[in-house]
Formats: sequence, C-alpha cells, structure tokens
Amino acid sequence: MPNMFEVYQSYSDLYDELVNHEDYNNNLYKFLNNNIQWENKIVGEFGIGTGRVTKNYIDKAQKVFVYDNSQNMIDKAKINLSKWSDKIEYSILDNKQINSVENKFDIIIEGWSFGHLVVQDNETRAQTIQMLIKETTKRADKVIFIETMGTNVESSNPPGEKLAQFYHALVDNGFKEYIIETDYKFSNHEEAGRIMGGFFGDSMKNDIIQRKLEIIKEFTGIWIYN
Repeated sequence: MPNMFEVYQSYSDLYDELVNHEDYNNNLYKFLNNNIQWENKIVGEFGIGTGRVTKNYIDKAQKVFVYDNSQNMIDKAKINLSKWSDKIEYSILDNKQINSVENKFDIIIEGWSFGHLVVQDNETRAQTIQMLIKETTKRADKVIFIETMGTNVESSNPPGEKLAQFYHALVDNGFKEYIIETDYKFSNHEEAGRIMGGFFGDSMKNDIIQRKLEIIKEFTGIWIYN
C-alpha cells in the first residue's frame, strides 16, 4: 500500500476518490463563500491537488493561477476543472520555491498542502514555516491556509507537534483561526475502510471496518490573514 506522499505523487485517482467523499455537508464551501469576497479576484492557489478547494470559489474568481509539484495531480485537476479552463493557469512548482513566483494576487489560498512540507522538514522547520508565511503574505492582500485538525477523532486538535508548531506560528503572525467539521461519508463501512485506508494506512482502515463506520469525523482548521 502506498503512503500518503506516494499517493499524492502517483495515485491521483485514489486521492480524488478520497476527497470526493469528504465534507459531505459542504461546510468548507459555506465558510469560504460566507466569509471571503471572491468576485473578480485574482487568486493564487498552492498545492491544487485534484482541484477540490478550487471548486469552492472558481465560479466567482476572475483569474486563478494554480501550482502543484505533481504533474499527476495537475493532469487530474485539468479534467475536474475543465469547465473553467479559460480562467485557470497551471504551473509545476514545489512549495519550497514560492519565492520564485512573480505574480501578485488579491487572494492566496492553500488546502492541505503546506502542512505536508512542514511535517517533512525536520531540520529547518521553523525557517520553513516563516518562509511560507512571509512569501504568501507579501504576495496577496488576503491569505487563507486550510489544514487538518484531525481525522477519525472526536475533537479538533493539531495531529502532532510539528503541525501544532505550524498552527501556533500562524496565529502568532496575525492569522485568525477558525475550525469547521468536514466529515467523510461513504455508502458502507467496507468502502470507507478501503478508501480511507488507501491514504491514511492500515491502522485507520482496520478501525473503520471494526467499528463499521460509514461517516468518518474530520476537523479542518482555516487560518486567514488580512
């Protein structure tokens, strides 16, 4: 079974299947459209994946520049977002190279992307966090970070010290924190175990199947800088 980083690089269909079951109550859409003015905005999105975040605002935005380090994900995003192809410009970019982006934006958004970089970077994590904050806030009037606050858990908390360090730094640097529920819903617990386990691993798969879960609780943090 591939780990989540391998899934992201090479298994876009599995990843897309996962996120298509996420947030069945559309709480992320409701939050982003109730709290952010997207009309006629130039948006930069980092770590687009298969386009799940983009779908929440693309109808209203004027132009969207999207970035991802996986061609596999971009190819899938182009299919999922084909009806808006006239307003999207795609680029291959590792999040470490944000400083090479010359564009300025009205809004920058990332979803479940920067956190992977923070978790992987052990030796210079504090510097990486500050780089992400600095390079995004100087390129846009409004910056939105969306990251996990726990999957298959009963309450919201940063999953581990590395992400906790990241989230605390965001608040310390002027980001306002919000927490929403983005639960997964599946047709049965076998489907839930197969798809969730394919991304999160055998431990979660076994727990879901043992407890016969069809709805998997998930909490999402949203940090906004103005």
